[in-house]
Amino acid sequence: MVSNIEWSYHAFQRNKKEYDVCGDSFFIGEFQQRLVCVVADGLGSGPNAHDSAERVTQAVSTYGATLSLQQLMHKCNDVLRMQRGAVASIMYIDFEQQTLQYCGVGNISCYFIHDNKVSYPKPHYGYLAGKRIEPFVETISFTVGDRCFLHSDGIEVNEITQLIDDTTWQALEHDDTEQYLTYKDDDLTYVMLNF
Repeated sequence: MVSNIEWSYHAFQRNKKEYDVCGDSFFIGEFQQRLVCVVADGLGSGPNAHDSAERVTQAVSTYGATLSLQQLMHKCNDVLRMQRGAVASIMYIDFEQQTLQYCGVGNISCYFIHDNKVSYPKPHYGYLAGKRIEPFVETISFTVGDRCFLHSDGIEVNEITQLIDDTTWQALEHDDTEQYLTYKDDDLTYVMLNF
């Protein structure tokens, strides 16, 4: 552990029916004083989308310990030059400072649950493909008991306020999602973080 704060996560992923690989990718790892989480969605579906999403998570796992969050998003953009492209959301969680830094490009959705309220960190519009981007970093303070829910666009949350409820959270951790999530005919990924 990076600190005395207990944390846990749950992830679910499914590829689009006609493909053998998922066009989404995720990575969660600890680097000394920070926890790093990324969800990436390669543009389209199939092997090329899978490759682009994997390039993002590989960059995060390689450089997440040393780069600032904005630098890391630029690195993810650089590795997708001349590739299919991807959208991605990355979080740095600092347990000593009890802060969460968020940087997103594209339509990965992120919900932060604190004090029975849901907030939505804002992503930068567009996608990663080696072209110029100006990603911004949002910093949020968190306390023990807070949660995050990230998902690719293959999922819609039926009622956002249900994410506040412990019953909903427990059901989602067991992939009992029918009442809470709508799945599209697409690659899909969701990641849940508990602090």
